[in-house]
This record gives sequence, C-alpha cells and structure tokens, in this order.
Amino acid sequence: MPSRVLEKPRPLAYHVVRGRRVAIRRACPGDRDEMIRFYNRLSAETLYNRFMSIIRYFDTYVDRLLSDSRTLVLVAEDVETGEIVGVAEAVGDEKGEAECGIAILESYQGAGLGTAMGQVFLREARKEGFKKLYAYMLASNLAPLKLARKFGARITGRHGDMLRAELVISGDDG
Repeated sequence: MPSRVLEKPRPLAYHVVRGRRVAIRRACPGDRDEMIRFYNRLSAETLYNRFMSIIRYFDTYVDRLLSDSRTLVLVAEDVETGEIVGVAEAVGDEKGEAECGIAILESYQGAGLGTAMGQVFLREARKEGFKKLYAYMLASNLAPLKLARKFGARITGRHGDMLRAELVISGDDG
C-alpha cells in the first residue's frame, strides 16, 4: 500500500490555459522528481527572471522546499499529462515573514495562471499564519511586478535593477 505522503493533495483550484485544464494544489514529497523536471525545462530567461541567476541543478533546492516546515509550496499541474507547469513557493522565518516566488513554464505564461496561483497562494499563506510576503524581482521583468501590484504589494526597496515588493497579510480572512 502506498504511503499517504506520496499521494497528491486534492486540488485547491483549477484554471484553464489555452484549452488545457490545470490543477493548483499543494506540493507533496511525491512531486520531487517532477518539480526538478519542471525547473530544468524552464528557459534561461525564465530562470534568470525568477532566480536572478541561471541555476541548472535543482535537487537540493527542491529537497529543501519539500522538507522545510516553514515553506509553502503550490504546484500547477496539467491535469491531462500530470506535468508540473508552475510552482509558487514561500520560505518563511520565525517572524512569520516569507520570501516568495513563482515560476511558470513558458508555454503556460500570459494566460492568467500566475493570477490564479497567486489567489490560492495568498489564501493558503494566510492559513499558514504568514504575516508578510516579500519578493525580489527585476524591474525590467514586468509580469511579476504587475502581479505583485495586482495583489496590493508595495515596492519597498530598489538596488540597481532589483526591486523588493512586500505584501502584509493577515490570518483573519482565510
């Protein structure tokens, strides 16, 4: 009998991207290999926009995301193929603040998946008790900047082309 840990959590929402149904759900340890495949399928541009560097080895990164008790990780999974096409994550600290980020496979970008994931992500972050989310992004990368502003984040710092956006959230309305 398979371990419950490897079972996929139930979807929290669905979104349709160019006719493809995508389930948004929490990540689980059984997603490890597919998450690594996801990151390895991202273009150099998308990797640079997300991590501000080009990373090619994601095993340790994904292992940390899936094992740290202060992380929240959501995946967007193509229902038909089972492929992960988006990941949103928050890595929290003892103060209830979390650095967050999102990456979406290029062929799924520009169709509202980031917004759909962001809505679910905020709801789940409130449930987890996060008080503040922050993200670093390139000022030249307009999509995450637009998304951050859509959810009410404020730009609180700038260093060269890098911006820091912050969103204070509460646990009262989750």
